[in-house]
Amino acid sequence: MDYNTGRPTTQPIGDDVVLRETVIHSDALTGGRSADLSEEDINYFKTQGFLVKRGLVDEPLAFDKVIDHIWKNVPRDIMQRDNPGSWTDKTHEKWTEQDHARVGLLAYGNWKMRSKGEDGIGTESFLVDRIANHPDLRGVVEALIGSPVQPVRRVRGIYCVFPKPPTAEARYGPHADYMAAHLSAMVVADSIPPRAGGFTVWPGSHLRLHMHWDTVLGGRISNENSEGYRQERDAILSKVVPVELTGEAGDVIFWHPRLLHSAGINHSAEWDEPLVRVIVPCDYQQDHHTYFDDDEFGPGPDYQWWVDTRNFREDVAPSKDNLWSHWGI
Repeated sequence: MDYNTGRPTTQPIGDDVVLRETVIHSDALTGGRSADLSEEDINYFKTQGFLVKRGLVDEPLAFDKVIDHIWKNVPRDIMQRDNPGSWTDKTHEKWTEQDHARVGLLAYGNWKMRSKGEDGIGTESFLVDRIANHPDLRGVVEALIGSPVQPVRRVRGIYCVFPKPPTAEARYGPHADYMAAHLSAMVVADSIPPRAGGFTVWPGSHLRLHMHWDTVLGGRISNENSEGYRQERDAILSKVVPVELTGEAGDVIFWHPRLLHSAGINHSAEWDEPLVRVIVPCDYQQDHHTYFDDDEFGPGPDYQWWVDTRNFREDVAPSKDNLWSHWGI
């Protein structure tokens, strides 16, 4: 995937930056399965920038539909569900511009499965009603950001990470999402064991990057802030140990949108049973602001159209004391 797109959050990482070795997340660090938030949960989310809730979305039939939907939308049988060898056969070279427009981008084994339109991929009922708007998931969202929370109208799609070929090199793409957002959640749709492409984060990076955005929750980094953002990002990547998050279907990873993150690297082709990492990314925000599209930077109808959250006019410039000013915690 090309992360060097010219946006401030995706500028090339410095040549002298060496990423630290990733560790696997330990559940001993977070709360349990309940939809309620403990004081420990809240403190952990504030300091680390993420929180894992195990088994929060109990919708096995919806997750079955997610998996079926993936294989029904593979163009021209380029990859076959029961043929893992087809997953690593330079599939990105067979993906056309028409495929990209119809079912989303596949780049080096990372498929962001989505499509434009009011009934495009990401708007299906089993994704929106059964997963993103699941009452227990929304309960945690409301506890974190306060209520009322806007109902989700679409999720970003279905994000798949296929195994890399055993001899191929792979790299992380650490970035923050260049968009308006309040709270994001990665809903695990199938088993993700260690080193199988799990969502990877740089804990605490949201605290250090907060001051480099134009507003607390908006999607812009102006030219005068971009260099400071890049320097701080590289300093974080040099010093902070990234954490890979594993899980089972129904586990939910809540994360602060300023958190540096990346798709993980899927090493499962090196095992007896290769697998596809499947996650449903959802976005949430409060329901009492004056929202607008940003036609240049998004979200908007033409840029980042897959994102359900929006900028709002009451947003303010960041300060040392207002990172949590629009939150319920």
